[in-house]
Amino acid sequence: MSIHQISIFIENKLGSLNEILDIIKSEKLQIIASTVSDTVEYGIYRLITPEPRKAYLALKSRGLAVNLTEVFAISLANTVGTAAETISYFTLAGINIEYMYSFYLDNRGILIMRTSDTTKTIEVITAHKLNCLNEEELLQFN
Repeated sequence: MSIHQISIFIENKLGSLNEILDIIKSEKLQIIASTVSDTVEYGIYRLITPEPRKAYLALKSRGLAVNLTEVFAISLANTVGTAAETISYFTLAGINIEYMYSFYLDNRGILIMRTSDTTKTIEVITAHKLNCLNEEELLQFN
């Protein structure tokens, strides 16, 4: 039900992101979604790819600080308020959303989120019949 996200710690300096993208390109990996966040000293580049283990190994072998993280990809109807309603299910269940990013794909909103409790998250997804996608299903939208 969950997918794996690659998280790479990068220095806040010119060319750091390009180095990572060049590695991804050289491995012929497709990026489904990505986001960059930063602090004063470093950034975190998070990405979803259909081959997360291959990406992890390629980046790790080049000395980068990289992690595989379990996240959820939830497909939402393209209607006003759907995201708010969906997030409220997790809030009411006492689940903290540690971070989230979203994108629009094939007339659907896709939420990528990391939560504080994977087991309870799966229970909420199941109870509310949310459409949770895997990496292959995300690719089928293209």
